[in-house]
Amino acid sequence: MFPLLGGAAAALVVGVLAVPALLRGWADPSPSASAVAAVAAVAVGYLLAGFVFTLCGAAMVCAVDDVLRGEPVRVGVNCRRALRHWRRLLAWSLLNTTVLVLVRQLERVPVIGWFMDGLFSTGWAVATYLALPAMMIDGLGIAEGTRRSARMLRETFSRQVYGSVWIAVPLVLSVIVGFVAFMLGAESNSAGLAAAGGVLAALLLACALLAGATVSGIFRTVLYRDVSVAA
Repeated sequence: MFPLLGGAAAALVVGVLAVPALLRGWADPSPSASAVAAVAAVAVGYLLAGFVFTLCGAAMVCAVDDVLRGEPVRVGVNCRRALRHWRRLLAWSLLNTTVLVLVRQLERVPVIGWFMDGLFSTGWAVATYLALPAMMIDGLGIAEGTRRSARMLRETFSRQVYGSVWIAVPLVLSVIVGFVAFMLGAESNSAGLAAAGGVLAALLLACALLAGATVSGIFRTVLYRDVSVAA
Protein backbone atom coordinates (compact mmCIF):
# COMPACT_ATOMS: atom_id res chain seq x y z
CA MET A 1 0.00 0.00 0.00
CA PHE A 2 2.62 2.56 1.04
CA PRO A 3 4.96 2.00 -1.95
CA LEU A 4 1.93 2.34 -4.24
CA LEU A 5 0.96 5.61 -2.54
CA GLY A 6 4.53 6.81 -2.83
CA GLY A 7 4.73 5.98 -6.52
CA ALA A 8 1.40 7.67 -7.26
CA ALA A 9 2.34 10.78 -5.26
CA ALA A 10 5.78 10.98 -6.90
CA ALA A 11 4.21 10.64 -10.36
CA LEU A 12 1.78 13.44 -9.46
CA VAL A 13 4.63 15.67 -8.29
CA VAL A 14 6.64 15.03 -11.45
CA GLY A 15 3.57 15.70 -13.61
CA VAL A 16 2.75 18.95 -11.82
CA LEU A 17 6.30 20.19 -12.34
CA ALA A 18 6.76 18.85 -15.87
CA VAL A 19 3.63 20.40 -17.39
CA PRO A 20 4.48 24.04 -16.48
CA ALA A 21 8.06 23.50 -17.70
CA LEU A 22 6.79 22.19 -21.04
CA LEU A 23 4.30 25.04 -21.37
CA ARG A 24 7.02 27.57 -20.61
CA GLY A 25 9.23 25.93 -23.24
CA TRP A 26 6.49 26.22 -25.84
CA ALA A 27 5.72 29.84 -24.89
CA ASP A 28 9.40 30.83 -25.02
CA PRO A 29 11.16 28.51 -27.45
CA SER A 30 14.62 30.03 -26.90
CA PRO A 31 17.11 27.29 -25.98
CA SER A 32 18.39 29.06 -22.87
CA ALA A 33 14.94 29.56 -21.32
CA SER A 34 13.85 26.01 -22.12
CA ALA A 35 17.07 24.56 -20.69
CA VAL A 36 16.80 26.56 -17.46
CA ALA A 37 13.16 25.59 -16.99
CA ALA A 38 13.91 21.93 -17.68
CA VAL A 39 16.88 21.82 -15.28
CA ALA A 40 14.89 23.57 -12.54
CA ALA A 41 11.92 21.22 -12.99
CA VAL A 42 14.14 18.13 -12.93
CA ALA A 43 16.00 19.27 -9.80
CA VAL A 44 12.89 20.20 -7.84
CA GLY A 45 11.02 17.12 -9.03
CA TYR A 46 13.90 14.84 -8.06
CA LEU A 47 14.08 16.32 -4.56
CA LEU A 48 10.31 16.26 -4.00
CA ALA A 49 9.96 12.72 -5.35
CA GLY A 50 12.73 11.60 -2.99
CA PHE A 51 10.93 13.25 -0.06
CA VAL A 52 7.64 11.59 -1.01
CA PHE A 53 9.26 8.15 -1.15
CA THR A 54 11.00 8.80 2.18
CA LEU A 55 7.73 9.88 3.77
CA CYS A 56 5.89 6.78 2.54
CA GLY A 57 8.81 4.59 3.62
CA ALA A 58 8.61 6.09 7.10
CA ALA A 59 4.86 5.43 7.23
CA MET A 60 5.50 1.82 6.24
CA VAL A 61 8.09 1.44 9.00
CA CYS A 62 5.46 2.67 11.47
CA ALA A 63 2.91 0.19 10.10
CA VAL A 64 5.30 -2.77 10.36
CA ASP A 65 6.24 -1.67 13.87
CA ASP A 66 2.54 -1.68 14.82
CA VAL A 67 2.17 -5.22 13.49
CA LEU A 68 5.20 -6.43 15.43
CA ARG A 69 3.79 -4.88 18.60
CA GLY A 70 0.43 -6.60 18.02
CA GLU A 71 -1.48 -3.42 17.21
CA PRO A 72 -3.88 -2.94 14.27
CA VAL A 73 -2.51 -1.20 11.18
CA ARG A 74 -4.27 1.99 10.13
CA VAL A 75 -2.97 3.63 6.99
CA GLY A 76 -4.15 7.10 7.95
CA VAL A 77 -2.70 6.90 11.45
CA ASN A 78 0.69 5.77 10.16
CA CYS A 79 0.76 8.49 7.50
CA ARG A 80 -0.02 11.13 10.13
CA ARG A 81 2.65 9.66 12.39
CA ALA A 82 5.19 10.03 9.60
CA LEU A 83 3.98 13.54 8.75
CA ARG A 84 4.61 14.66 12.32
CA HIS A 85 8.32 14.15 11.57
CA TRP A 86 8.23 15.80 8.14
CA ARG A 87 11.08 18.22 8.92
CA ARG A 88 13.38 15.39 9.95
CA LEU A 89 12.35 13.28 6.97
CA LEU A 90 12.81 16.20 4.58
CA ALA A 91 16.30 16.83 5.95
CA TRP A 92 17.12 13.11 5.66
CA SER A 93 15.83 12.99 2.09
CA LEU A 94 17.90 16.05 1.14
CA LEU A 95 21.01 14.57 2.77
CA ASN A 96 20.54 11.20 1.08
CA THR A 97 19.90 12.79 -2.32
CA THR A 98 22.88 15.14 -1.98
CA VAL A 99 25.25 12.32 -1.04
CA LEU A 100 24.11 10.17 -3.95
CA VAL A 101 24.41 13.07 -6.42
CA LEU A 102 27.93 13.88 -5.19
CA VAL A 103 28.95 10.23 -5.33
CA ARG A 104 27.61 10.01 -8.87
CA GLN A 105 30.15 12.64 -9.89
CA LEU A 106 32.86 10.04 -9.31
CA GLU A 107 31.87 8.51 -12.66
CA ARG A 108 33.84 11.31 -14.28
CA VAL A 109 37.10 9.96 -12.89
CA PRO A 110 38.91 8.19 -15.74
CA VAL A 111 39.19 4.39 -15.73
CA ILE A 112 38.07 3.69 -12.15
CA GLY A 113 35.20 6.21 -11.92
CA TRP A 114 32.43 3.65 -12.35
CA PHE A 115 34.02 1.39 -9.73
CA MET A 116 34.34 4.22 -7.19
CA ASP A 117 30.76 5.29 -7.85
CA GLY A 118 29.44 1.78 -7.22
CA LEU A 119 31.65 1.27 -4.17
CA PHE A 120 30.68 4.48 -2.39
CA SER A 121 26.99 4.24 -3.38
CA THR A 122 26.81 0.70 -2.02
CA GLY A 123 28.71 1.67 1.11
CA TRP A 124 26.36 4.55 1.85
CA ALA A 125 23.27 2.40 1.23
CA VAL A 126 24.54 -0.38 3.51
CA ALA A 127 25.68 1.96 6.28
CA THR A 128 22.35 3.84 6.36
CA TYR A 129 20.11 0.81 5.75
CA LEU A 130 18.60 0.98 9.25
CA ALA A 131 18.66 4.76 9.68
CA LEU A 132 14.98 5.28 8.81
CA PRO A 133 13.70 2.63 11.26
CA ALA A 134 15.96 4.12 13.93
CA MET A 135 14.47 7.56 13.35
CA MET A 136 10.85 6.41 13.26
CA ILE A 137 10.82 3.68 15.93
CA ASP A 138 13.17 5.20 18.50
CA GLY A 139 12.71 8.84 17.57
CA LEU A 140 16.40 9.45 16.89
CA GLY A 141 17.70 12.40 14.93
CA ILE A 142 19.43 12.12 11.59
CA ALA A 143 22.97 12.06 12.97
CA GLU A 144 22.26 9.58 15.77
CA GLY A 145 20.08 7.40 13.55
CA THR A 146 22.84 7.20 10.95
CA ARG A 147 25.44 6.40 13.61
CA ARG A 148 23.27 3.67 15.10
CA SER A 149 22.69 2.15 11.66
CA ALA A 150 26.44 2.17 11.02
CA ARG A 151 27.16 0.61 14.44
CA MET A 152 24.70 -2.20 13.70
CA LEU A 153 26.42 -2.96 10.40
CA ARG A 154 28.73 -5.62 11.86
CA GLU A 155 25.75 -7.59 13.23
CA THR A 156 23.46 -7.11 10.25
CA PHE A 157 25.74 -7.09 7.19
CA SER A 158 25.35 -10.76 6.29
CA ARG A 159 21.58 -10.62 6.76
CA GLN A 160 21.37 -7.42 4.73
CA VAL A 161 23.18 -9.06 1.84
CA TYR A 162 21.15 -12.27 2.08
CA GLY A 163 17.84 -10.42 2.32
CA SER A 164 18.71 -7.99 -0.48
CA VAL A 165 19.59 -10.85 -2.81
CA TRP A 166 16.28 -12.59 -2.24
CA ILE A 167 14.38 -9.32 -2.60
CA ALA A 168 16.15 -8.65 -5.92
CA VAL A 169 15.43 -12.11 -7.38
CA PRO A 170 11.76 -11.39 -8.36
CA LEU A 171 12.80 -8.06 -9.89
CA VAL A 172 15.48 -9.70 -12.03
CA LEU A 173 13.12 -12.49 -13.10
CA SER A 174 10.38 -9.99 -14.00
CA VAL A 175 12.82 -8.00 -16.13
CA ILE A 176 13.93 -11.15 -17.95
CA VAL A 177 10.37 -12.40 -18.53
CA GLY A 178 9.19 -8.94 -19.59
CA PHE A 179 12.10 -8.52 -21.99
CA VAL A 180 11.43 -11.95 -23.53
CA ALA A 181 7.72 -11.15 -23.91
CA PHE A 182 8.47 -7.81 -25.53
CA MET A 183 11.03 -9.29 -27.94
CA LEU A 184 8.67 -12.10 -28.93
CA GLY A 185 5.97 -9.55 -29.64
CA ALA A 186 8.35 -7.36 -31.61
CA GLU A 187 9.65 -10.31 -33.66
CA SER A 188 6.10 -11.33 -34.57
CA ASN A 189 5.79 -8.28 -36.88
CA SER A 190 2.41 -7.59 -35.30
CA ALA A 191 1.77 -4.19 -33.76
CA GLY A 192 -0.84 -5.70 -31.44
CA LEU A 193 1.45 -8.41 -30.10
CA ALA A 194 4.32 -5.93 -29.71
CA ALA A 195 2.08 -3.58 -27.73
CA ALA A 196 0.81 -6.47 -25.60
CA GLY A 197 4.39 -7.55 -24.91
CA GLY A 198 5.33 -4.01 -23.92
CA VAL A 199 2.33 -3.71 -21.60
CA LEU A 200 3.11 -7.09 -20.03
CA ALA A 201 6.74 -6.07 -19.49
CA ALA A 202 5.70 -2.78 -17.88
CA LEU A 203 3.16 -4.49 -15.60
CA LEU A 204 5.65 -7.14 -14.51
CA LEU A 205 8.26 -4.51 -13.73
CA ALA A 206 5.79 -2.32 -11.82
CA CYS A 207 4.52 -5.27 -9.75
CA ALA A 208 8.07 -6.41 -9.02
CA LEU A 209 9.11 -2.91 -7.94
CA LEU A 210 6.09 -2.55 -5.64
CA ALA A 211 6.61 -6.00 -4.15
CA GLY A 212 10.34 -5.37 -3.70
CA ALA A 213 9.78 -2.02 -1.99
CA THR A 214 7.17 -3.58 0.33
CA VAL A 215 9.31 -6.55 1.30
CA SER A 216 12.36 -4.32 1.72
CA GLY A 217 10.49 -2.02 4.11
CA ILE A 218 9.25 -4.98 6.13
CA PHE A 219 12.65 -6.62 6.18
CA ARG A 220 14.59 -3.58 7.37
CA THR A 221 12.07 -2.85 10.12
CA VAL A 222 12.10 -6.44 11.39
CA LEU A 223 15.89 -6.51 11.20
CA TYR A 224 16.22 -3.28 13.18
CA ARG A 225 13.84 -4.40 15.91
CA ASP A 226 15.55 -7.80 16.10
CA VAL A 227 19.01 -6.26 16.53
CA SER A 228 17.74 -3.62 18.97
CA VAL A 229 16.11 -6.22 21.19
CA ALA A 230 19.20 -8.43 21.08
CA ALA A 231 21.37 -5.48 22.11
